[in-house]
Amino acid sequence: MKIKWILTGLVALVAAVVVAGVAILATMDFEELRGIIEAEAEKATGRKLTVAGSIDLSLSLTPAISVEDIRFANADWGSRPEMVTIRRLEIEVAILPLFSGEIQVKRLVVVAPDILLETDAQGRGNWEIAGAGDGQASQGAGGGMPLPSFDNVVVRDAILTYRDGKTGETIRLRIAKLEGRATSPSAPLDISVAGSYNDAPFQAEGTLGSFEQLFGGGAFPVKLAVEAGGATLAIDGSIAEPMTGQGLDLKVQARGQSLADLGAIAGAELPALGPYDFSARVTQDGTGYKLTGLTATIGDSDIAGNATLTLGGKRPALSGSFTSANLNLGDLVPGGAAAAPAPAGEQRYLLTEDPLPFDGLKAADAKIELNAKRLVLPNGLAFTELEVSLSLRGGKLVIAPFSAGFAGGTLAGSVSLDAGKKTPPLAVKLSAGGIDYGGLLKSLEVTDGITGRLDAELDLRGAGASLRAIAASLDGRIEVTGGEGRISNELVQAAGAGLAQMLSGWTEGGDLRLNCIVVRLPVTGGVVRGEVILLDTQAATVGATGEIDLRDETLDLKITPQAKQASLLSLAVPFLIQGTLAEPKAIPDPVGTAVGVAKIAGLFINPLAAGALIIADSETTDQNPCVAALERPAPASGGAAAQPQPLAEPKSAVESATEGVGGVLEGAAEGVGSVLEGVGEGISKGLKSLFGN
Repeated sequence: MKIKWILTGLVALVAAVVVAGVAILATMDFEELRGIIEAEAEKATGRKLTVAGSIDLSLSLTPAISVEDIRFANADWGSRPEMVTIRRLEIEVAILPLFSGEIQVKRLVVVAPDILLETDAQGRGNWEIAGAGDGQASQGAGGGMPLPSFDNVVVRDAILTYRDGKTGETIRLRIAKLEGRATSPSAPLDISVAGSYNDAPFQAEGTLGSFEQLFGGGAFPVKLAVEAGGATLAIDGSIAEPMTGQGLDLKVQARGQSLADLGAIAGAELPALGPYDFSARVTQDGTGYKLTGLTATIGDSDIAGNATLTLGGKRPALSGSFTSANLNLGDLVPGGAAAAPAPAGEQRYLLTEDPLPFDGLKAADAKIELNAKRLVLPNGLAFTELEVSLSLRGGKLVIAPFSAGFAGGTLAGSVSLDAGKKTPPLAVKLSAGGIDYGGLLKSLEVTDGITGRLDAELDLRGAGASLRAIAASLDGRIEVTGGEGRISNELVQAAGAGLAQMLSGWTEGGDLRLNCIVVRLPVTGGVVRGEVILLDTQAATVGATGEIDLRDETLDLKITPQAKQASLLSLAVPFLIQGTLAEPKAIPDPVGTAVGVAKIAGLFINPLAAGALIIADSETTDQNPCVAALERPAPASGGAAAQPQPLAEPKSAVESATEGVGGVLEGAAEGVGSVLEGVGEGISKGLKSLFGN
């Protein structure tokens, strides 16, 4: 920069006229002095300097000059005519050191300076002076005189504005009052300042580098303590190019009670989260910034590591490797991440058609690695020993590999999403082992009345710009297997009177005992088909067939219980689950109910035939029914899901029942009907609760 030659030229002129003698000063025409100042400044910088106001001289052992209304021209491409305007400039110089060639400024007062630093679309700065070289400028600015020293510097009502011509970003620094002192040009400058940064008030004090370092090049030391809006910042390090803010090498520490205090300084609205403590070494090389030795805490969360931010490419790029002992995302998301539920009656689909915020994935690139001992989502779900690698480039997000402990078991898998494409494709692979689903439901405060563990495999692919579009295009498979478990009697009773009546005979010790669960669901074109859905209890095996069509969220499922004991046969009544995910409903299966009534009648008319029917209905072999279901081969790719074959009905039992039971059959039908009515209500209630309705 050549700005230093403007200041040096003014001071040198004062020194020259003082050395020339009092007689010359007494007879000098101030208009002539104005011309000298303007000519020498333009000779040194190549830009016009205008002194539009008055010029006053006071003579003493410390002669002084005061100049008003100073204007220094901007670059010809600049956004305004002047780069610098100053309402008043006062310089007081010690006379005796002048005879030895030393310029000692006793006092420099700058009133209402308005400085604009800006770049054009190509990144050129208006501070880049296209004038004479350094040596010529030095000569023109005072015959090679050294830089002055400043005993006291006062700046009042200053405005410094920086405008980025590429991004349009504007930063404004206002200084109500600044005071600085230095004993020599090479001595550090002690300062205190009060003002505002982007309209956020602040005050600071500390030590800066010398004037020789500021104007002559080399690392410029900075050591400041800053208070802004309740936040405390400590800055210690150096700046290679202080006049442009380039070449940072600073140790930064920030502490406060709320991140919102730093919102104006950061140039963005920040959430009211905290307390926080952040420290890192910030270094800069061109358009890249490195954060090393980063440590941060906010609330009960912590993170440490190293990161690099690069701003010179097509998009900002962030890379880093981080570790954490405890990372609670609830500490980072004010009020949690839960979205407000849609008003009743206004949401046709459970999965919304609202566009997903994919544009955010295209705004930056990233490559992040995170190892966390414990990570908690805003909804309370907790992961342990988390290891994840994330890559984002051009809108394509890849999370792989991913592994973590979850709900007493393990999770591993990968996720990919390409937001750069017109119809963003999504692929999810997930493997879960030993998941304590009972403990998970308890931790989510859903219920503590269920125990059990399960394994799961999920492999799904889809595409779309909304949840509904993705769900409607899904292909892949879902498999779930579970071992022994229990459902508490209290939970069964809470599900509804009819359901409790049906399940009351299946319980053991007051609870419903589960032997195993098997679910195998192929997914094609957004339709989830029940290839195998089986739940085995101590008293019955419950199977399901049908499908869930995610394209319109309709349900078409048939639930068929098969009793293992004759005394429970009356409870093995099938029902249908229909409706939608948003409004599911359960109704008796007319065909299944008629067969069930016939079975009950058969118990009275032909016990042997009825016994044969029970044996046919239950898999009374040594093989676990879940094992048998798992051993069933999956259909060929693209084929229809296997449908269970109906059980053969002994003709003699049905005939005997229809010919001989009369009122018994009618009464049994009425009893079953009342049970089913309650069952339907209970199941509908449970399903609506499951889907969040």
